[in-house]
Amino acid sequence: MGWAGALLLVSGIQFLLMVTACEALFPGYSVHANDISDLGATTAPTFALYEPAVLLWGLLWLVGAYLYWRSRGERASMLVSLLPGLGILLVGAFPENVSIVLHSVGSVIGIFAGVVVALLSYRWVRSPLRYLLLALGLLSLLAALIEFGSYGSALVQQTLGPGGWERAIVYPLLVWEMAYGSYLLAMAGPDFDPAAHRVAPSLNG
Repeated sequence: MGWAGALLLVSGIQFLLMVTACEALFPGYSVHANDISDLGATTAPTFALYEPAVLLWGLLWLVGAYLYWRSRGERASMLVSLLPGLGILLVGAFPENVSIVLHSVGSVIGIFAGVVVALLSYRWVRSPLRYLLLALGLLSLLAALIEFGSYGSALVQQTLGPGGWERAIVYPLLVWEMAYGSYLLAMAGPDFDPAAHRVAPSLNG
């Protein structure tokens, strides 16, 4: 459980820091107008930094989710929790200027599966952290519905912009990943009280 938490925590931290660095290094890049994936186009000056970061994000999510749910022996929850990592890896494997179709499929899988996992974590956690995890999932879902449902509207284009709304989708999931990873690390500590933080039944029960 401790390794699973550590992997999820590192996964989120490294990607957030690397995206921030890439944004600063990309001349003329606009957080308002540009997608996050623009940083990873093969022609982008930040490709060599962004590509390893997004692949590592997906890989660490996959391994962390697998280790945690394997330790609990719950296949249904494991399968659901693996989907965001698979979507992220698909995004990294197919940059937007290589295959926009496969890149978009990966984005949709990563985002909406990530939202589902974040919402389900409300049932998996019994500490007050569950309310934050739920709020992060709902925030990401709301931003996704706005971005995908009204991309060309003034609500998107004249407020946060396409890039800003995309970050309103992705960043809550990153914060969720780091928060849930920290929670799993705490659960593995010697002072953890299982009675106070009992995990609710998963998808298998």
